[in-house]
Amino acid sequence: MNNEELISSTIFWKKHPEIGYYYYNEEYDKLILLRINNFPEEPLFTLINGLDITDLEDKPIGWNLERH
Repeated sequence: MNNEELISSTIFWKKHPEIGYYYYNEEYDKLILLRINNFPEEPLFTLINGLDITDLEDKPIGWNLERH
């Protein structure tokens, strides 16, 4: 699944247990990372899917981030 497909998918992101500004998901048979950036100096999120990296200014509608 490429980043365009992930952006339009429903994803529940789990908070990374050791790195507070990362979330992860393993539902699509590989590890996908979501980094929270230093907004507004940088894009809000960076989606890291292997070598496919995409910056995002807004959270896609179908994405849910785990809260602690």
